Amino acid sequence: MPSVTHFFKTYFPYTSGGMEESVRQCGAYAAARGFDVTVVSVGPVDETVTSSDGITTRFHKKSADFLSNPVSASFAGRFSDLCRNTDLLHFHFPWPTAELLALARPLKKPALVTFQCDIHRAPFLKTLYLPFVRRFLNRMDKICVSSRALFKTTAYLAPFRHKIHQIPLFMNEHRFEGLAPPDHRLVERVETLGPFALFTGVLRWYKGLDVLLDAARQITGHVVIVGNGPLYDHLARRIQNESLDRIHLLGFQPDRNLQWLIRQCRMVVLPSVTPAEAFGQILLEGLYFGKPLVSTNLGTGTSFVNRHKVTGLVVQPGCSRSLALAVNTLLENDCLAARFSRNTRRHYDIQFNPGVQGKKYMDLYHTLLRS
Repeated sequence: MPSVTHFFKTYFPYTSGGMEESVRQCGAYAAARGFDVTVVSVGPVDETVTSSDGITTRFHKKSADFLSNPVSASFAGRFSDLCRNTDLLHFHFPWPTAELLALARPLKKPALVTFQCDIHRAPFLKTLYLPFVRRFLNRMDKICVSSRALFKTTAYLAPFRHKIHQIPLFMNEHRFEGLAPPDHRLVERVETLGPFALFTGVLRWYKGLDVLLDAARQITGHVVIVGNGPLYDHLARRIQNESLDRIHLLGFQPDRNLQWLIRQCRMVVLPSVTPAEAFGQILLEGLYFGKPLVSTNLGTGTSFVNRHKVTGLVVQPGCSRSLALAVNTLLENDCLAARFSRNTRRHYDIQFNPGVQGKKYMDLYHTLLRS
């Protein structure tokens, strides 16, 4: 049985977001097709966890965290062994700790990287780090990006175009099967709202949630926000202090509740404000469940997932007025919302079918293993 080891800085169950989900999708797809799959990440303690999707996760205790880059002395000490005891290395960028370790020691195994997103925080430090990024990318045998737009807007990828492969994110469609019914208290609370817009994701700086709260004053319906993260307390204070009664901050929700919320919402909204939002996993889930989308034009994969005036509406980032207008349009225009809904599942089946996109990774894996 061939083995593949993924490296990403955070993973379930300690964190939950689109990038973690993309690692899980790729790993579960490979595990179902005969690969021994390991994810190496950082957590509160050293531990090994095996999940029902066939993935073994090896957490290494976090020693420090610098600008969303977790550092682990345990991970650094065992990096060579981790690389030696696998057939294939699959990195997920960015995680500077892993990338620098990959430069410091010979890998001696075929390696690829999924370029999840560019680095958009601390521009000065990014400038200092870019020479190391280029060396790391040069060392990789293959580089995967989730959209052509992401490749075009990331200038330092251009010299590596000969080994770039476009593989969009895809969903594990079994994730939402066989779940228990949603919590009855959640159902009772949400059913009184009427048509509502849904945001779900980690509450991070680039998600545009302050813009969504600003837009709420002009939105005629309700907005439900699902997720946890660094901005939770800030958003809760704003909602209370500004009496934003149409915004409902629900915190983290298990899949049984999340599925019900997506099915019940009028639309999915992703108001991100920087290209740090490279794709938008929730947009993909919205397509799968046939929901119209409202997102922002970031020059990344978000506008590949949400096609303007086909699957939903795309507005300029940071503009609360445009965001409110788009949300109100879909809340008030039943015919338009229904037309977008019909298009979303068709778009999903053509562009994001897991059998098609997952096979692209399997083909790369087998090519690298043969070489």
